[in-house]
Amino acid sequence: MPASGQIPLRFPETRLSFDDMTVSAANRGICKAIRNPDRWPYHVFCLFGPVGSGVTTIAQAWAAERDARFLQADEFAALKPKSIEQLTDKDLAIDDVDSLKDAEALLLVLGAIKRRAHHIVLAGHSAPSQWAFRSPDLNSRLHAAPLAELPGPDEVLTRARLRRAFARSFLDLPRVVEDYLVTRIGLNYALIEAVAERLAGASGDRALTVPLARDVLGEDTIMSDMIGGRQR
Repeated sequence: MPASGQIPLRFPETRLSFDDMTVSAANRGICKAIRNPDRWPYHVFCLFGPVGSGVTTIAQAWAAERDARFLQADEFAALKPKSIEQLTDKDLAIDDVDSLKDAEALLLVLGAIKRRAHHIVLAGHSAPSQWAFRSPDLNSRLHAAPLAELPGPDEVLTRARLRRAFARSFLDLPRVVEDYLVTRIGLNYALIEAVAERLAGASGDRALTVPLARDVLGEDTIMSDMIGGRQR
């Protein structure tokens, strides 16, 4: 439990559109490419990046812009073959594809999407070459698809992600504290949520200040523990 004994309240975020998203040098090219499926050399677009990099946000924004369906991998895996075929009457985005095990289901949907001249985004946290499929047919199709890897954050995205993380906990983030946190955590997606949760839980009714943040986060060894806990 946080040091204050309080449990920080977390609220789900609304899905962002491309107009709402923070776009910087780190993700501008990828956003432009994924938004122009008519220029894709294939009807499939593979998008991947580390946890917290914005893969899901971009896939959701693409689905909203295209009036496409958006499914998490577990939702897709639970579908029957007939239901999978019915998905392909419009564009489709599937998130966390690297957790799927059934190559046949994905082959079915890729084939149906192609026949109907629609497009599909496959999003995950590892490159398609590392996905758990053992299907030469599926692997060859994925090899033909355009591939984009979201890089680590730049300062613009780090600041935007910090502000969103604190807003979810209804905790005001003064600019001076934001500056301190950017310096302290560096350009590291893995730490943003952990730091926001710790400060939200420990601050209680107190205004968030740099001395308070420094006191709550403690020594560098604590920060290392937080990174380790997030990457397991």
